[in-house]
Amino acid sequence: MRKTTSSLLTSILLVAGIFPIYAQSPSGQIRTGTLLKRTMTNGVDNYPYAAYSFKCGGNGPEIQKLCHNNWELLFGNSPEPDSFDVTMVTDDRSRIRDLGKHAWTEDFFLPTLSAYEEPERELSVKAVEEHIYLVHARDTDTDLYALFRVEKLLPGERVDITWKVIPKPKK
Repeated sequence: MRKTTSSLLTSILLVAGIFPIYAQSPSGQIRTGTLLKRTMTNGVDNYPYAAYSFKCGGNGPEIQKLCHNNWELLFGNSPEPDSFDVTMVTDDRSRIRDLGKHAWTEDFFLPTLSAYEEPERELSVKAVEEHIYLVHARDTDTDLYALFRVEKLLPGERVDITWKVIPKPKK
């Protein structure tokens, strides 16, 4: 009963405009993930742990089977250390933008981030703790937008993120 009353009160306040409605939709579920720096050890590539699928909700060998190796984000594969990449398949037209230091509870501007018209390599983007990034993942099989936040960066080792898929930002 108490939870129902609280939910009803929150809904009324949102409709009345008393609580701010954030650009990234406060009702969306924020999830967590970890990406390891891509490495090759004793001939074994850790790619399934360095890549991430927002579409399938994670990484690792089990998610690799679900996403058929069509990932949306890769960590630590660039000549620039501790960076993210979004170009991974030949038909990739994906984009990524660092939106700066933000918390999930803040209201911040979401730019329009159109995919490339033709397959093109997007530049790597440096991982920075407490920064939020906008990704427009676009290829033959995928067209989605996601926000993720770097919660913890262990340089040269791994990055912990929180994330969620969002609707296309409005112009």
